[in-house]
Amino acid sequence: MDKQTIIENLINNINSACVERNMSINEFCRKCNVHKSVMDNLKRNSAPAIDIIANIAIFLNVSIDELIGLKGE
Repeated sequence: MDKQTIIENLINNINSACVERNMSINEFCRKCNVHKSVMDNLKRNSAPAIDIIANIAIFLNVSIDELIGLKGE
């Protein structure tokens, strides 16, 4: 799996989580202790550090594999 696919999966999974939880990206970032700039950087094709990915996965109660789209591969 390439970097672009991982980033696309992260964005899609975060956006889906926000819709499911009826929250904005800003609220999502605040609740999982991730700076909003992380989301902006994702849109610029810049992958976040593993600790940030871990915070998001913990908040969403999913594995990192699921978050980046590796589950089932």
